[in-house]
Amino acid sequence: MSLNKILSLILILLFLPLQSKAFLGLTSRFDQKHKITAAREAYTNGNYQEAIEIGRKFLSENQEAPKRRIRRIYLVLGDAYAALNDYDHALLTYNEALEVLPKDVGLNLALANLYYKTELYDKSIEFYNKVLQLDDDNSKALLGLGRAYLKIGFLSKSRQYFKNYLDQKKEKDNSVYFDYAMANFLSNNQNIALEYAQKAQKIDENNPDIYFLTAKIYRNLKENEKADNNINQALKLSNNRDDILLTSLLWRAYKQETAKDVFKEIKNYQKQNPDSQLAVFIEGMSLLTQGKKQKALTIFRKIQDVNEDSFIKEITKQILKNN
Repeated sequence: MSLNKILSLILILLFLPLQSKAFLGLTSRFDQKHKITAAREAYTNGNYQEAIEIGRKFLSENQEAPKRRIRRIYLVLGDAYAALNDYDHALLTYNEALEVLPKDVGLNLALANLYYKTELYDKSIEFYNKVLQLDDDNSKALLGLGRAYLKIGFLSKSRQYFKNYLDQKKEKDNSVYFDYAMANFLSNNQNIALEYAQKAQKIDENNPDIYFLTAKIYRNLKENEKADNNINQALKLSNNRDDILLTSLLWRAYKQETAKDVFKEIKNYQKQNPDSQLAVFIEGMSLLTQGKKQKALTIFRKIQDVNEDSFIKEITKQILKNN
């Protein structure tokens, strides 16, 4: 065999392992992409357990996969667990992902949202703040912080983040308008609360919660006729939801012209809801407004006999003290 042929053969033999490795690498990348696509399709089609099985298998078999692919599979896994209401595994999945990708905005945001959904508001605030450290203009984190602070009653912070979000987004969103109105209502900023409640109302004219909040705002502004109109609309839209119905009856119990009717209505309500402390209070107030003081005080004493402490119990205590 000539020297040239020997050299050619050696070159071919040397090249084959490289070619084989390249081919295997290409096959591996194709397989990874295929599995990520399959997991996403399973999730999209509601086959959450299948998505989880594909995702977990991917992680065990592709530990050296590029981080961008690991990120995608973790997001599918977390979303699939959450869709099954398996929040413990969803939280573990996102935390596990952040051990690999601690500075990933999407994963931090997903974890913050899940903490919020599971009412772990302090943890959600922690991770929304991490998102802002990585992306200081992230509107979803601003909104999340506004809502989380509202839930824990830190109203000044809540208003601040809602305002930052609204200033940044400049788009009509009745749910954000409603939450910002609620934060201002609870902070006794009634005029700002009214402005945003009305904005929410213009976008969604069939939402009883918006009318209910607007009614309470008008009540605080001493515009009782507008308050009554809004709570009546809320009642129509909600099919007499208990919280709205009882608030309406309470307001009417203070009026001389409606107190007698309220007494009849609340007695009927109590037949179906005998344990409602608020209903008992409304009964007492309707009697007091009608001038039936002793009967009213007897009713209020019933509330004092209840073991559990409550805001209503404290109010009746003051009424009894003053009478």
